[in-house]
Amino acid sequence: MLLQFINNMAKISSIRSAPKFRQTVLLIDDQPTVLDIHAAIIKSLKLDLKIVCMTDPVEALNWLQNRQVDLIITDFRMHHMDGMQFVHALKNHENALTQAIIVVTVLKEHSIHQELIAAGVSACLTKPVQTSELANISKALLEQSKQHYNLVLIN
Repeated sequence: MLLQFINNMAKISSIRSAPKFRQTVLLIDDQPTVLDIHAAIIKSLKLDLKIVCMTDPVEALNWLQNRQVDLIITDFRMHHMDGMQFVHALKNHENALTQAIIVVTVLKEHSIHQELIAAGVSACLTKPVQTSELANISKALLEQSKQHYNLVLIN
């Protein structure tokens, strides 16, 4: 029994390749109602996901240290820092293990959206977010994340 367990563990080169691995989605918004809406949209994907909700971007950055997250969906206007500051802090952190970031904002200025994309954001959506748009983009980014780690395991 123990030998079988050890052999199975040797086959799993990463926790992400384990059969029961669950991708993680981090939702950040200083409005709990928006967090509830975004969580419901992500749950509607019917994927086996771990969903973490936070209202403070500074707390989220601390929580993210040495954690691998597959998708972050964050508000742009928050207390303590805005979405651009959050993205820069995340991208400049040496232990950042996040593949995809979606920023949601009430700002419709194309230049801000372009700045966010240039900073490494995967998508920038305008509030109120269309349920199908957030769901489709999230699902595609989660699939990309899964494929990214499968390629890493193969190489």
